[in-house]
Amino acid sequence: MILPTWLSRLFAGLRNGPQSISRNSSSPSAPSLTSEPPTLPKPPKSGPGTRAKSHNAHAETRAKTPNVSAKAIVPQAIVLHHSGGSYAGGVSWIKNPQSRVSYHVLVAPDGRRTVFASPTQRTWHAGISSWRGKRDLNSWSVGASFAGDSYKEPLTDDAMASMAEYLVPVMRQYGMTLDDVTDHRTVSPGRKDDLKPSELARFKSYLAQRLA
Repeated sequence: MILPTWLSRLFAGLRNGPQSISRNSSSPSAPSLTSEPPTLPKPPKSGPGTRAKSHNAHAETRAKTPNVSAKAIVPQAIVLHHSGGSYAGGVSWIKNPQSRVSYHVLVAPDGRRTVFASPTQRTWHAGISSWRGKRDLNSWSVGASFAGDSYKEPLTDDAMASMAEYLVPVMRQYGMTLDDVTDHRTVSPGRKDDLKPSELARFKSYLAQRLA
């Protein structure tokens, strides 16, 4: 028995698979499921419509402290500290008027930082102090503290990066160099011991790279 021509073509198409049917059909073929997706252009790294990378890689919070003087200062130095306690405890203590203690900035081991005063405000961080033949560092320096105890735990990479993010713009604005960076131990010898000397050296080496 001879099959009609159209029936023979149908059986042949079933044997060869559905893709063969669509190729032999006169109707428009559908896209193959195995074909490669079209290559889309990559978004530009910068320019309109793109999100610029934040200058500050670590979270910064601003909080007011009552422990500042009415007198404005012109910062000529950076005095580094460690708080001796936790970050949260330090923030609470600096906001407490009874503490009579304040820094311009306090940095946590994970890189978070709280800014309590502008660089031209006189905070109460150095106390009785002298350096380069001048007394009262509170009246001409920025007090910047790491949370914790640098003798018990070394400064973390995040803490050093966050502190540098804060300090570098301040130093550039007021014309300070690495030679203008010291610590509480140096300006109040015999009374204060922060920072641990090796940790001060580590941070100043890191800061030098950021200032370059």
